[in-house]
Parts: sequence; structure tokens; C-alpha cells
Amino acid sequence: MGLLFIPVISTAWATTDLTTLGSPNVTINPISGPPGTKITVTVSNLPDISKEQYPYPELYIYLPFSQPFGVTVPSHCGGEDCYPIYTHDDALAHNLADRAITFSLFSVTNPSPVYLDGFENSVCDVVMNGKTIERYSTICNTKDEPTGTYQIKLVWILQSDQEKTSTARTVSFTVTPGAPPSTPQVTYNGGNDIIKQYQNGDITEAQFEAKLRAIGWNDEQIRQAKAIIGKLHTPGAPAEYQMQAIQQGVQKAEQANSQPKTIQPTVQTTEPSVQVETIPNPTVQPTNVQTSSNSAQGQNSWAMITIGASIGAAAAIGGSVFVLKKTRKVTN
Repeated sequence: MGLLFIPVISTAWATTDLTTLGSPNVTINPISGPPGTKITVTVSNLPDISKEQYPYPELYIYLPFSQPFGVTVPSHCGGEDCYPIYTHDDALAHNLADRAITFSLFSVTNPSPVYLDGFENSVCDVVMNGKTIERYSTICNTKDEPTGTYQIKLVWILQSDQEKTSTARTVSFTVTPGAPPSTPQVTYNGGNDIIKQYQNGDITEAQFEAKLRAIGWNDEQIRQAKAIIGKLHTPGAPAEYQMQAIQQGVQKAEQANSQPKTIQPTVQTTEPSVQVETIPNPTVQPTNVQTSSNSAQGQNSWAMITIGASIGAAAAIGGSVFVLKKTRKVTN
């Protein structure tokens, strides 16, 4: 049994030949640029490795741009930063779609990193098909990428023996000398100005998003900008136009509440002009006042109430309490 088992293992190892796996297509855009340039590497036409036996091969991308600073992520790629972009499990799941890897070169003009979902994100982070696979927030905007030509490689690696590699493709990128051109600087400064305008309430949310998109910001960057300034809209919270309507309503309510305080002195100043004590005596005095003093007093009281009520209704200021007060003064 032992003699039969050993040849099977040996055959399995022997069938994994990295040089026979084929080479995917690779494009890079752009092919040169100053520090801060955004680079897109697209890998297409991935070969099917689902039938390969153990040890399974994996396709890695090698990025050399952090080497000049002595900062590399822990890896088995000879000191270079490398990341798997296509694995045996991907092949089994028929995940053969193109891989778009994006990142920006290190530059002191890059935007500052922002915190999102507990991570510090920067434009230098390596993102594949919208998913971040490595972060470089610590040096993204603190150093400029040195000039020179850099080699970006696609390499097959064995899972069980990572020292065995086979380079499938190599593309070059040249970092040009000098400071970045004015366009990236304007884009960065313009972004800061737009963020300040939105933060100060000088522009609406729709204008904020439109201005950032016009200078090349994507949805994720706009979301990060909202998060860092504390204006990320959450479900159930009022939108900006709703908040404006609410604020206007509050201001109108405050003005309405303050209005009685300004009218009250006017009511008090009109009180002397509503003196009616001497009006009913000559006009409402009955002819039989000498026959019954009690009856005359009763009629006089009802007349005063009627006159006081009429004057109170015409003035519409003092109300019923003020009219009754004047009536009591007359009857007394």
C-alpha cells in the first residue's frame, strides 16, 4: 500500500507546472506621470485553473512603489508588495471576470486620509474591483514618489511552495520628474474649497456632489468626504431641503411668539382713551330714577355692561376681562 501511495503524491506535484498555465492580458493606464498620478491596471483573459491539482497555483500582482521608502506589507514576494488577484477557489467559482486594480502614487499633494468603517482610507490604497486589498494611509500624502521606471509584474505562485514562481506578464510605469502639473493641484484644492462651502452651508448637497464629480471624485470619495465632515445622510434623518423648511418654520414660530410682547405696551397706552365712566350717566339715565333707586341702579349696571362690551369688541385689544373691569368701576 505504501508503494502505491507515494507515486500518486509525486505525480500530483509534478503536474503543477507554472510555465504552462498561460498568461493573461494586462494593460496599464497611463504609462507615465508625476507623483499623485492615479494608475489603473486591468487584467483580462484569465486562464481556467480549476482542474489544476494540489499544490494549487495563484496569480499575484507585484507593486514596487513603496520600496523606495522601505515600507512594504508582510509578504513572501522577496520584499516587494504583492497581492493575490486570482486563486484556485476563484476558478472553481467560475470567477474569471477582469480585474481592475487602481491606486495613486504617493504625493504630498494627495488628499488627507479619511476614516470610514473603522479604517483609515487614502487614494493610495490598492483597490481591486471596488474592494480595498491594501492600505497606504501612513505615507500617501507625506512623501513624493521618486522618479524612475517601475516594473509591475503578474506572477504565478504555488500555495505550498511560495518560493516557486513564474512571471506571466510585466508592464512598466515611469514616474516623471518635477512637481505634479497644475490640474491635479487644482483638483485637490478645488475639492477642499467645495468641502468647505458645503460644510459652511454655502452650497446644497446636490451642488456639493455635482461639483466634486466634475473634478473627478467618485461616489465612494464623496461618501468619505461627507463622513469626515459629519454630513453623511442616514436613513430616517431629514434631507437638507427638509432641514431648511424646518428651520424656516422654527423662525416663523419664534417671530409669532415674540409678537404679543411688542403689542402689549400698545394695549396699555390705549387704556386711558377707553374711560367710559362719564358716558352712560347723561345718556342712559331713566326718567323714573327718583321712584326706585334700586331699580335705577340695576338698569344702570346693565347699560354699563352693554356699552363696555361694545367698546371692548370695537377695540379687540383688552378682551372680556378688561371690559368687566371697567363695568365694575362704573357701578361702584
